[in-house]
Amino acid sequence: MENSDIQDYDKMNWLYNALYGDISTEQLQHLDRIEMHKELLQSFGNKEISILDSACGNGVQATALALNGYHVTATDISGEMIKLAREFSEKHNVELKTSVNSWLELPDLFQSQFDIVFNIGNSIVHSLHSTTRECDISALIQVLKKEGTLVIETRNWEKVIAENKKFTVYDKVSYLNKSYIPMYHWILNGLENEAKVEILLQEIWENNHVELYESTLNFTPFSHKMLLDTMKKLGLTITKDTHDKGCDWYMIYGKKI
Repeated sequence: MENSDIQDYDKMNWLYNALYGDISTEQLQHLDRIEMHKELLQSFGNKEISILDSACGNGVQATALALNGYHVTATDISGEMIKLAREFSEKHNVELKTSVNSWLELPDLFQSQFDIVFNIGNSIVHSLHSTTRECDISALIQVLKKEGTLVIETRNWEKVIAENKKFTVYDKVSYLNKSYIPMYHWILNGLENEAKVEILLQEIWENNHVELYESTLNFTPFSHKMLLDTMKKLGLTITKDTHDKGCDWYMIYGKKI
């Protein structure tokens, strides 16, 4: 991300609060994002494992992992998101190790320290182009221990571009006695070309007054093959790949041998 993109990302704290602010500790302990990786987490047996959430946002997954007894470090390029992550973890009586870092900065801090590195929530798409994407993934691999696993989750950009939808409207959510309707406006330009999403959040008050919050993020869509080939090129053995043509999202596990 460039500095202007980081500033736009910083401003998205209102969106994260609205979407996740009311989640309970019990819900966190059984979070879908943890359940879907249960087999990987349990594959280490009773060993105390170390986990890096490399794009932690407001700390939902990192807090959920910590609540389940894992040693978690949470990093993000946005200082505002790290602030939210700290507040979120404290709310659920969890202490997280946090720091504000780009992916390229991580190897100098955490060389070969983690059993699992998560890069989820469609984060890797914010690498500017294929060369920086490869450098970013390489940095994430460097902080893995031998036999460690990198988990990358992403939207299926080929499907998104083929459908050519201009808008995505999400279900209404409630937070602090207000209702919110998130909407994404996509401005796409094919694969491996810079694109943009305008995120619009309608905040509906009890008297039906409506406030509109806006933010814009730049990103560069890529194909499944491009991501898979990059992970293999960088020496990872692919142990899981949930991609299919009809899926909206998929994840790839790559093991460091």
